[in-house]
Amino acid sequence: MISVIIPIYNAEPYLRRCIDSVLNSTYRAFELILVDDGSTDGSLRICEEYSDCRIKLIIQKHQGVSAARNRGLEECSGEWVVFVDADDLISRDFLALIAGEEADLLLFDFAQTEQELVSGGKAAEKIHYGDEHTLEFLKRILVPVQLRENGSVNFNSPCAKAYRKSIIALYALRFSTDLFFGEDKLFNLEYQMKAANTLYIPRRVYFYNIHDDSSSHRFDSEFLRNHLRLVKEIQSVLEAGGRLSAVKNEYVSFSLNVLVYYMVHKIFVPGNPADYSKKCRLCQMIREDERYRQLIKWDRMCRSWQERVIVVLFRFRCCHVISLISRWIAARSEKKR
Repeated sequence: MISVIIPIYNAEPYLRRCIDSVLNSTYRAFELILVDDGSTDGSLRICEEYSDCRIKLIIQKHQGVSAARNRGLEECSGEWVVFVDADDLISRDFLALIAGEEADLLLFDFAQTEQELVSGGKAAEKIHYGDEHTLEFLKRILVPVQLRENGSVNFNSPCAKAYRKSIIALYALRFSTDLFFGEDKLFNLEYQMKAANTLYIPRRVYFYNIHDDSSSHRFDSEFLRNHLRLVKEIQSVLEAGGRLSAVKNEYVSFSLNVLVYYMVHKIFVPGNPADYSKKCRLCQMIREDERYRQLIKWDRMCRSWQERVIVVLFRFRCCHVISLISRWIAARSEKKR
C-alpha cells in the first residue's frame, strides 16, 4: 500500500482539486492522510466533505508544515510514503508507477504545465543507481544538477518522490521543526544517506502550482537565524554520516549560495523596512558566525561569477554596493511580472 500525506494550512482555493487528483489515481491501494494544521479558512470543511474510506483526517493546532508531515509519518501504514502539497496536483498514473518497484527511493520529474500530467506518451527508460552513487546524489541535493537532459527532478523537495516507510521508521527520520526554510533539503540528505539504491523514473507526474504569495517577498528577521541553523544542521548531518569531506566543495557552494540569497533577497531587498544601519548589523551577525567566517574565504566555489562578486563584497564589508545590486535585481524582477 502507498501512503499519501497532504499537509494542509489555509489551502481552500486549491485543496479540492489536489485531493481529487489523488482520489482519481488509477492505482487504488492507497491511504490518503490529510493533516489539517490549524487552518482558519474553509480547508477543514472541504476535508470533511469527503467520505472515501481511504481518507484519514487528522486535525492539529498550527505548528507548521514540518510538524504536519511528521504527524502524517506517525499515522501512515503504507509500504511507500508520498508527499503532496495541498495546492499541487499529481498525475493519474503516479501511484501506479510506484507500486511494485524495489528501490529504496523513487525519483520522478515535475511537470511544467498541468497539461503534461495527462499527456501520456511512451515513458523514457528507468535509470537505476546503486549504493556507489550515494555521493553523487548528495552532491545533487546540495548543488542541483539534472540526471538527464530535459529532466526536471527537484532534489530539494519531498514531492514527486516515493520513500520507503521502513527506512523512515528504522532511522526515525523526521522533518526539522526548527526550520521553516530548507527543511526539505535536510530531510532528503538524511534519507539519501540511508538509501541503498535509487530509481529514476523519467515521467512528469507532479505539477507544482506556483501562485503569487506576497509574503515570500517580505523581509522576515527570522530568516537569518533559519539560514544559519540550516547551514549548521546540514554540516552536522554530513559529518555524522561521514560524508562531509567527500562533498565539501558542494557544501561550500550551497552555503555561499544561501548567503547570497539572504543578502540580495532578504536583507537589502527594498521590501525590508529596516534602516541601513540595522541591515549592516544583520550582516555583522553573519560575520560573527564562525562557520561563515571560514566559508567566505572559499568564494571561488560560488556557482557563478555574480555570486562570487557579492560574496567578495560581503567579505570586505561593501554593504552599500550589495544594497545597490539588490535594488537593481528587485527592479528587474518587477519589470518581468
